[in-house]
Amino acid sequence: MKLLIFLLKFGLPLLVVTDLSSQLYSSPLLLNLSRGLRILILILFIIENFRNFNIIRKFKFFNYFLLFNFILFLFLFTDRDFFEGFWIYSKILFWTLGLNVLFAYAFKGIFLFEDFLNVIKRIAIAAFFFTILFVITGFIKDDYNIAAYLVLFIYPIILYSTKGFNYNLFYVLISALAILITLKRGAILAFSIANVLYYFNTLYYDFRVKKLMRGVFILLSLCVIGFFIYEQQKEVIGNRFSEEQFDPDNEKAGSGRVGMYTRLYETWYESDNWIFGFGNQEDSRRTQFRRTHAHSDIFGFLYNYGLVGIGLLIIMYIKLIFFFKNLKNLGLNHTYIGASLITILILVNFYSGLLRSTEAFYLFAILPYLQIKKFEKTNSNYF
Repeated sequence: MKLLIFLLKFGLPLLVVTDLSSQLYSSPLLLNLSRGLRILILILFIIENFRNFNIIRKFKFFNYFLLFNFILFLFLFTDRDFFEGFWIYSKILFWTLGLNVLFAYAFKGIFLFEDFLNVIKRIAIAAFFFTILFVITGFIKDDYNIAAYLVLFIYPIILYSTKGFNYNLFYVLISALAILITLKRGAILAFSIANVLYYFNTLYYDFRVKKLMRGVFILLSLCVIGFFIYEQQKEVIGNRFSEEQFDPDNEKAGSGRVGMYTRLYETWYESDNWIFGFGNQEDSRRTQFRRTHAHSDIFGFLYNYGLVGIGLLIIMYIKLIFFFKNLKNLGLNHTYIGASLITILILVNFYSGLLRSTEAFYLFAILPYLQIKKFEKTNSNYF
């Protein structure tokens, strides 16, 4: 238990450092260090799930994660390379079992929201530092993703901690910079909409002139940052944000996503594999000489797992909506953070994908803490 708490506090930020350093220096040693650390944390997650089962089963998402993991495990036997498929599956286990552990530890009072927020702050600083380092060294031209999506996934926790943009604005600023500098269109779109939804929801439920002015100031600050980045990278922006890249009739739009999604859907629709799809990871084996995943959980799950896979995603969305609705019925309205989180999830599910990544852990991490905090404040039987 103590080892896992230590790794949560310092191992998770260290993963950001080793991951990005391995990219920057093309170091297999650092890459393997990241993998080894993740495996160690996963093993501890598994142990703690068994040890704390009676607590974990009270988590509102426990049954769903159990179903999610079970169905995807069955699909492993349809993979042409079981061991490769299991490696990907272990990443899913990492975030689903990890969320269970966060709930159990918060329930026991040994790793609270404030503790996890400190972890998120360390991750945000590390991601921002490496983003600047990538820019200074010029490496961003070769790998412009850096940590844009990682920062996007930790952002709901940061938003929640601001309590209506009143606190932790430094982390809002460096998150914005870490995402905007990369020019990742998907991350920028989700980040922008999440902020707008959060801001107007907080205004709707608690309107104050001071809050309105603070939001306008933050918006103007982000616009200034965006203008500065635009001036520095006009040529790159011209290519990545050209009209052709947003034309749904152009197969090469969205870096080729339109054509890829169209072919995935048409192949599935014209096949006899409507219900169970083509098999685990088959979306990456459509071409003979190059393996490329769908870059979309929605189209990937549809192609690989058919209507069963899409059903899993729909159940997830419904569970999240009812989770926040139940909180509201308790008189504890968190619509503002729920709308932002669900928006990020659906958008990234559609045009990028996160469910095969350990980083999904961060996007959903607020859920166990919300359940615990609402129970504490209302003294209700919310379990």
